[in-house]
Amino acid sequence: MKRLLAFVLLCSSAAYAQEKAAFTLNGNIRDRSEGKVYLGHSEDGKQVLDSVMLKEGKFSFRGKTSSGEFYFLRIDGLRNGFGFFANKGTMNVTADSTFSEVSITGAEHQPAYDEWKNIWGATHTRAGSLYQKLDAAEKAKDTIARAAVRKGFDELGRDLDSGVFRFVRKYPASPVTPWVIIDRYINYPAPAKVAQLMPLLKPAALNSVYGRELKTTLDIAAKTDIGAKPDFALADTSGNIVKLSSYKGKYVLVDFWASWCGPCRKENPNVVAAYNKYHAKGFEVLGVTLDTKRDAWIAAIEKDGLTWAHVGDLKGWKSDIVEEYGIRAVPTNFLLDPGGKVIAKDLREEALQEKLAELFAE
Repeated sequence: MKRLLAFVLLCSSAAYAQEKAAFTLNGNIRDRSEGKVYLGHSEDGKQVLDSVMLKEGKFSFRGKTSSGEFYFLRIDGLRNGFGFFANKGTMNVTADSTFSEVSITGAEHQPAYDEWKNIWGATHTRAGSLYQKLDAAEKAKDTIARAAVRKGFDELGRDLDSGVFRFVRKYPASPVTPWVIIDRYINYPAPAKVAQLMPLLKPAALNSVYGRELKTTLDIAAKTDIGAKPDFALADTSGNIVKLSSYKGKYVLVDFWASWCGPCRKENPNVVAAYNKYHAKGFEVLGVTLDTKRDAWIAAIEKDGLTWAHVGDLKGWKSDIVEEYGIRAVPTNFLLDPGGKVIAKDLREEALQEKLAELFAE
């Protein structure tokens, strides 16, 4: 659930060709006369940073951008910053050095982004309160209180979904809209919601840099849609090549994880329990790591008691399989039937146990 708080200031993870136009960003930092200012955005999946020095509190950046591309502004040595959607022409920013008080003119898409920040801010505040209650319930081993908090998270999720749908209907032509859809329903996969939202988008949004990213991402995601038959081959911990298609005839959970991923490690005991209960009946697990360090990978496998096969190329997020299957977060999994078709995705906690109980019911 804590992934709910991971509000990624999303930037494109791949190259999306679009004509770029010149822009100028002028700024005035009211309470700081010197220092370095950074302007960042993502290009071809890499973070690109430009910097200039403050002169009597003023700065100016010039560059080229695809209209409606997300940028982030911050001052050297300070964590807080300011996000905005750039466009051609001149934009002017006035702020204090912490960006707690900031205004921008000339950024045509900023009103939509500001409205989304308000929606997310309210969600963030409610989630923080719920996490405090959850921590207290877990420390007290109070199962009733814990169940109540989980219901609170369910309600919060529904309210956030309602907020997203209202936002999309209000701003169907804005490039901020596909950006929000990616952040909420692609990074944390919810294909049914994406399918409901896509017909609402206007051409201006669909043809924006994030609209194109959304379309490409959906094309990739189709490779693991329900009914798809994915296949790949990777080396296991001993260097032997393992093909996913070699598991045909059994139900197999393809589990993308990493040793450094807290939610993955927290979920591992649940997967172990499922494997121990149903393995003899024809259930397999194939772990696919996003680790880059072999020692950490092997140590986590041993510590968590993950006795099934594990594969990976130790390239982390640069792994070919990440791009091929659109893996944007871990843990991620999909369940194949004995014919090699995807029958469920992102099964965790009780959902995994319930699905397997249904499949292996006597």
